Amino acid sequence: MKRFEYDILFCKVKKQKDYDEMRHALNERGAEGWEVISAEAGDYGYTAFLKREVADQPEEAVT
Repeated sequence: MKRFEYDILFCKVKKQKDYDEMRHALNERGAEGWEVISAEAGDYGYTAFLKREVADQPEEAVT
């Protein structure tokens, strides 16, 4: 069965350059295997909800 972990990323956006910083942060997370599943705009920026699959731990052999 697939398992996931979740994270929340908040990005303040007040100026155009803030979008570049937000894009950079999202690209860094994407390189780590995270994907955005939802995003919400607020008064002070954006909140992105992320998830990534967790690798299953191999079961130890019983001896």
